[in-house]
Amino acid sequence: MNDLNFLRLIFELGGSFQNVNNIDLAVKANVSKASISDRTQHLAKLGLVKYTKYYGTKLTKKGLNAVIPLIQQHRLIETWLYEKLNIPLSDIYEKATKLSDHPDLLLIDRLNIYLDYPKICPHGNVIPINCSVPEFPKHSLLSDQDISDTTFKIINFTEDNYLFKILNNIDIKLSDEIQILNLNNYDHSMVVLNLRNNLKQILPKNITKMIRIEKIKTMEKSV
Repeated sequence: MNDLNFLRLIFELGGSFQNVNNIDLAVKANVSKASISDRTQHLAKLGLVKYTKYYGTKLTKKGLNAVIPLIQQHRLIETWLYEKLNIPLSDIYEKATKLSDHPDLLLIDRLNIYLDYPKICPHGNVIPINCSVPEFPKHSLLSDQDISDTTFKIINFTEDNYLFKILNNIDIKLSDEIQILNLNNYDHSMVVLNLRNNLKQILPKNITKMIRIEKIKTMEKSV
């Protein structure tokens, strides 16, 4: 994996506005934690990331500027594959990754014109440059929540091929409204009720930490 694509992984884990720990990066990149340490130190020397011991890695302004065109292209290709070629949602991340090794400004321009400058990719994430990159509030991940009567709406997913395969199998989708019924203190898994299909589902923490949610006000809840 080249440096630019490694920066993309950091961005996808929220590294534009928060520190990303090495364990999450190792899982996403499918490499050892030691390899992640070597790579982040290398990128830090180039001024592309800031690494803080025990806290993790965050993109610098230089790193963010370097990776934004690749993120834009990757998510435009996802949108094209899903909306125009009818590729299943569970497959578009992997295919877009294979088709987007380096940013091509002409390709980005043509895709934007063809797709009419979309702002959100099919997984609910913003397409940079077409839309400003958000800084999500703390505790906006499903894994951060506790048992309550609150109804949450799924607003986006961390872009991860493993995650999308799992979501396809368990029937959880973008914009689903869910309630948290139970938490397992041993393995931090979560039981949720999906109000779209009325199914109770057990979600392990490695899944809940990749789902971002927002609270739904009472007047916004589905009837």
